Amino acid sequence: MAKDIKIIQVSFNVLDPDQRFWHEFVASKTNSSGYIKRLIQRDAEGGGGGAVMLQEEKPVTQSFNVEGWI
Repeated sequence: MAKDIKIIQVSFNVLDPDQRFWHEFVASKTNSSGYIKRLIQRDAEGGGGGAVMLQEEKPVTQSFNVEGWI
């Protein structure tokens, strides 16, 4: 039986810490192609929870002074 295989590439910017982690995580899987396909399948079937957007953590600054309130 002949195979008709199509390839879609995914690029990771390994200078970005999040993308480096994702790349290393997927690369550590024995079958990274199968792992990614299962993620797509779950998302397509509505069980993947949709896309997750990571937000940059912003430092909290202390600008309120309680002195003088008492």
